[in-house]
Amino acid sequence: MSGVISGYYENIIEAPLDATVCWCSNISKRDIIEAIKNGAETIDSIRSITGACTIGKCKEMSPRGRCCSKEIKLLFDAEKNVKGN
Repeated sequence: MSGVISGYYENIIEAPLDATVCWCSNISKRDIIEAIKNGAETIDSIRSITGACTIGKCKEMSPRGRCCSKEIKLLFDAEKNVKGN
């Protein structure tokens, strides 16, 4: 499987729960969703709870070549839509 990076999925919404969202802090999709389900109401509160998007090295470490904040926002918006908020 040359060229496949473990934990990497371009579409984080369709990715499995163990997919990596934040590469520098090793935070999974599951971690982000659990934070939201446990009361995280903002992107900043998700960062505080999980440690995602706090080290600032995702651009260098992530196969996406950018900060993980876009994926965090996508998951946040998707979870809020599921809850009907």
